[in-house]
Amino acid sequence: MNETAWTDEALRSKKQDTLGRLSYAQRAAELIHRTHSFESSAVFGLSGPWGSGKTSLVNMIVEELQGKHPKWAVARFTPWATSDVLGLLGEFYSSLAEVLPKKKGKQVRRALAVTASVAAPAANLIPIAGGAAAEGVRLVSEALAKLPSWQVAFSKASEELKELKKPILVVIDDIDRLHGDELLALLKVVRLLGRFDGVQYLLAYDDETLYRSMTVSGTVNPHDGSAERFMEKIVQYPLFVPPLLRHQQVARLNMGLAQISRETVEDGSSGQRLGALVHCFTNLLTTPRAIDRYVAQLQHHVPLLPPNEIDDEDVKLLTLIRVSFPVLFNSIPRYRNQLLSGHTGEMKFDAKSIQYEPFDLEPLLKVVPTEHRGDARELLVSLFPKNRTKEQLSVHASIRRQSVQHEEYFDRYFAMGILDHDVSDATVDAAVKAATSGDGEPLARLLTRPADERRSLVLGKCLNASNQPVKDADRVRLAEVVAEIANSLPSDQTEPFSDLDQVLAWIGELLVALDKDTPPDAVQAVLWKLNGPVLRIRTWKRVEYSIDHAYWSAKPSWYDAVTKALVDESIAHFVDHLRQGDDAAAGFGVGYQVHFVLRHRAEELRLVVRDLIGSKDADISVLASRLVSARTATGIKPDWELSADFDQETFNQIAPPGGDPWYDEPIQEVDVRDLSWANRRKFAAGRVSPPPPVP
Repeated sequence: MNETAWTDEALRSKKQDTLGRLSYAQRAAELIHRTHSFESSAVFGLSGPWGSGKTSLVNMIVEELQGKHPKWAVARFTPWATSDVLGLLGEFYSSLAEVLPKKKGKQVRRALAVTASVAAPAANLIPIAGGAAAEGVRLVSEALAKLPSWQVAFSKASEELKELKKPILVVIDDIDRLHGDELLALLKVVRLLGRFDGVQYLLAYDDETLYRSMTVSGTVNPHDGSAERFMEKIVQYPLFVPPLLRHQQVARLNMGLAQISRETVEDGSSGQRLGALVHCFTNLLTTPRAIDRYVAQLQHHVPLLPPNEIDDEDVKLLTLIRVSFPVLFNSIPRYRNQLLSGHTGEMKFDAKSIQYEPFDLEPLLKVVPTEHRGDARELLVSLFPKNRTKEQLSVHASIRRQSVQHEEYFDRYFAMGILDHDVSDATVDAAVKAATSGDGEPLARLLTRPADERRSLVLGKCLNASNQPVKDADRVRLAEVVAEIANSLPSDQTEPFSDLDQVLAWIGELLVALDKDTPPDAVQAVLWKLNGPVLRIRTWKRVEYSIDHAYWSAKPSWYDAVTKALVDESIAHFVDHLRQGDDAAAGFGVGYQVHFVLRHRAEELRLVVRDLIGSKDADISVLASRLVSARTATGIKPDWELSADFDQETFNQIAPPGGDPWYDEPIQEVDVRDLSWANRRKFAAGRVSPPPPVP
């Protein structure tokens, strides 16, 4: 191969030989020359699989034959270029006549013309495989009277050819392309109608395909070896295209892949995964054409996406599946969920555990020839490692985030482009980089589009470790930008993993990564970019969780100061909320603040609430209304209603001890879909018990 576009053209000269086949061509040419006689005709059969280089080897044989023995004339006969048997016979005699000397061959051409004119009916009379043609001879008697018999015409042409003393080689390539009747007609020509003394034949074909055509035509039985015996009558000297040796396969693959390689890892790990699967490549790409066709596919597909948007090795493995097993390749998208997860989605129960039913690759592999199913399975498991079995102790899988095994990148490998529902890694990386520098507009544009399902995809890319800054100043700057973006995101309380939660978690990770001695004001400034104490507390809980699991010997110096500021704000906000009574702003989060304060300064909250109720600035019913929660079914359009499960435990922690006439009020019928504070207060009546006495 070279760097020009692949066209599947055969070699035209021995100078282009890269497989070391020249010596074989030289010996074959000498065999043809040495066995030549003007008293007989011999047939040489060059067999090899499609794509093995038969035509290239034929060209080298002809080049060697005419180079060392210039007297040889070579006629190229193309039987599959004709549409019927008559055309095939005419094409054969024409090809033979064309290589004759212009002057000396005049008589021979005339004799060949006569032979051609009677060859068709003669072909019907000559038995093949033990029987004569069914239709018999259908020539008009008047026409026959004007022409000699075929035998006379053939003998005359044969004598004229001998007189020329011109050795002729008739090359017939790709005879396995012919249909059954065309193939039989050609073999008749080679066996009887064209066996002029001094004329040698070189046939090129694929054994397997040739035998299949003969079987379909009914000429031979597919199971008794009659196809081989039939060809023994035609071909006296069988030749074989030398198969590619393993090192030749690997060298040709390396040469082709080197032209499209885009990445080299400094530690030398690049290519190790493919190297571990080299046996799959050599088992499936066994001919020069197969290798070159595979590389040509890669040359087209790999450049369609930048190197940081896909895993090039995944593309190479998928392309190997595509050129080797196209039906299997087309099935992969239909089994996307099973291949990515490694299971069917159905639960499997046994005495010890409950788990998902593993996905069985075997039915998917039924479209692959039996002898290659092992290779196909190994390629699929390398691409989708969750499908490995217990027997597969090690799997050579991609470690890259952009691998086909990850759901957010799967579609790229089959569309070979970034689809409308996708966002390129480069776009996200650039937006995060800009935000780190203080320009939040590109990132906000990606994350705040209304009803944009791509937001979660973008967030997943944002949270990638490669996008996180390493300097504290950059972390603070990025966290401030992200906090401002969080204020614009929808807050859907029905989603367990909302986009807003992911953004707040990102802010928390950036804060936890700060130096232990960072000034508390810098951390607090980030949190106060968020609108309201609820968002700040939700973010801070992420920080608390990370710090508790970071195994630090001591918490950061800024932790206690920022926690105190958040608790102070929450207490003040809660007290103000109680003072406003039924007129307080509706919404979520009051109970959220209460639980946060209880974890840090529960006693202080109890005292503040006791003083507030004692001063008549609020009453027990208002306090109880703040602990009446609402609920809705997850996964459907939100339909909120008041929950019958009153948070008595939390009420006991903050309500002042002692009795109150309100506790004796009866339960009232209310509209449970009315979430106002006044309605919640009515709802709580009769459902709340006074806190137990303090021991």
